[in-house]
Amino acid sequence: MDELITYYTVGSSEQNRLTADQTHNIEFITIMRFLLKHLPAGCAVLDCCAGGGAYCFPLAEAGYRVTAGDLVQKHVDILNSHEKRELLADVYRGDVLSMPQFADGAFDAVLCMGALYHLQERAEREACVRECLRVLKKGGVFVFAYINRNAVYINHFLNDMHDINSRNEVLRTGKNGVFYGMDFGEPDMLVKKFPLEKITDVGVDGLIYLLRDRLNNVADEEFEAYMEYHFAACEQPSIIGHSMHGLWIGRKL
Repeated sequence: MDELITYYTVGSSEQNRLTADQTHNIEFITIMRFLLKHLPAGCAVLDCCAGGGAYCFPLAEAGYRVTAGDLVQKHVDILNSHEKRELLADVYRGDVLSMPQFADGAFDAVLCMGALYHLQERAEREACVRECLRVLKKGGVFVFAYINRNAVYINHFLNDMHDINSRNEVLRTGKNGVFYGMDFGEPDMLVKKFPLEKITDVGVDGLIYLLRDRLNNVADEEFEAYMEYHFAACEQPSIIGHSMHGLWIGRKL
């Protein structure tokens, strides 16, 4: 826990990563597209891993009643000092594994957009899902983001082709420093024991680690054409399994 807090305290916040260049922005564009598609209009949303506000502020601007929280005090400070802070219903600091400040079924939708990047043990991941579902109404929408270990392996290969041991460790355990990469199909297995109906699973950034240089230098027309392809393909298993970031969306039964 301390290592994770230190990582985000001394590093950049999530919204800076998503806007670093045109390629990284694909993840944000895709996630917002699917959130706006599947979240009931104007509903009460808990963004319990809000980071610096990458999603909570756009959702609030779109008319959602958003409560935003994060484990890292730096992120909470960013949320509270944001020029659009008044759009949020509330901001808090807290851990997704325990949210006693919220009653059972308090929200119409719960977004867990970062915790499962970091929870290294299955019991912790299940505890995270359980607590998110506790505060979600029956029939509500549950969304979580995750990292794919296949993409982590390929990214390691591209950046340090000789670091065979670290790549093999990622494939064997999913562990990559403070990060955890899920195996293909693991998101479905994680939620199998919970009262959830799957809506979709999305490879939100596709093969950007291979296409980064190209996508950052294309004309607007070509980028728009790529995005048309991306939206048509991002729910296909062949893309999901090699997308660095995935998005799982379901409904509480």
